[in-house]
Amino acid sequence: MNRREFLVGTSGAVLGLLLPSGCHKQARPCRQSTGKEKFFPYLEVSGEPYQVGHAIGKHFAWQIQAGIQRRRKWFDDLKSFMDEDRTHRYEPFLQAGKRHFPEVVEELRGAAAGAGIPFDHMMTLILKSELTAMKNQPKPETPGCSTLALAYKDRLLLAHNEDGHVAYDGLMFMVKVSVPGQPSFLRLTYPGVFSGSAPSMNAAGMVVTTNFIDGRAVRPGGIPRYFISRAVRNARSLDEAVKIVTHPERAFSFHFNIGSVKEKKILSVETSVDHHQVYEVKDLYVHTNHLLLDEMKATPQNEKYVNSSSMIRYRILTAEAERLSNHLDDVDGDTLIRLLSIHQGAPYSPCRHPEGKVQGTTLAGSLFDIQKGTWRLSYGNPCKGIMQTKSL
Repeated sequence: MNRREFLVGTSGAVLGLLLPSGCHKQARPCRQSTGKEKFFPYLEVSGEPYQVGHAIGKHFAWQIQAGIQRRRKWFDDLKSFMDEDRTHRYEPFLQAGKRHFPEVVEELRGAAAGAGIPFDHMMTLILKSELTAMKNQPKPETPGCSTLALAYKDRLLLAHNEDGHVAYDGLMFMVKVSVPGQPSFLRLTYPGVFSGSAPSMNAAGMVVTTNFIDGRAVRPGGIPRYFISRAVRNARSLDEAVKIVTHPERAFSFHFNIGSVKEKKILSVETSVDHHQVYEVKDLYVHTNHLLLDEMKATPQNEKYVNSSSMIRYRILTAEAERLSNHLDDVDGDTLIRLLSIHQGAPYSPCRHPEGKVQGTTLAGSLFDIQKGTWRLSYGNPCKGIMQTKSL
């Protein structure tokens, strides 16, 4: 790793390697870090939205093209479905993006041009959840994510496993983006899904991670969920973030974990097409990939997915949270990392590894210390113990 790859974060702090203090009994053994392991490639870029997108697309063109090639059949099927009726399955979503978040659309246009990818290919990736739901056919399983949040006394922690298709293993990258008039942000990024859902933090002290929700409803011509997810990275406060993610014209369901270093709070925000609920985290909180807040849990969801992948991880982590409920004074960041390294319930465990036909894997683990404004990020599964720390 070169010097530039080590200089990240809004303060340009040097990254240091940290290792969890021991592994959970159901986690794979942590190996000693040498400090020389491969980590996510990194790019720092500034400019207007199109310029930013173009620079990222050009720099990571190989990763973006490889992400599509590795999932060629899935991608071609999805794009063919979109192309069959672009009047209803493409144009209205794009126009909604242009109306409400034109800077996000411009960033995406720049990224497509920089990567040498047709713009509608990028839009296919952006619309993957909306299009899949509109197909009304058996869905390929989405790997999902697992989240733990702690708000107790002087500790404010958000831990998150970013799970995705194994095809993206080795293709994820980090970007630090600065656009005039907006707070700069640092983001883990999927190849091709520039407006996507991976964890981030910004210079205003806002931290965001997301959990996929497999809702049944799609608002035709609504704002794609990935456009909303990109837009919230510019928020300067919890109120502004909640206003963005609960936009009344949102096209699909989603769950947002939002923390504020300045306001010293973590919010869990569940959204569907027509409803939303905001919960301020207290004590030790668990979320996976289904709606669980009182006003949301009756919302129609893909029950097969909920009862397999999401519920298995939720029950495992909830049991651990209940076990620790009377010992929260002893719970710290290392505790949360160890819990997210559990392999019980494999292949639907909190720390996921591909197994047979189940192709979900944990692409990165994150631990945000909201009090300190730091982000510990693992390269791949947190059980491997390869972590770096980033400061705001």
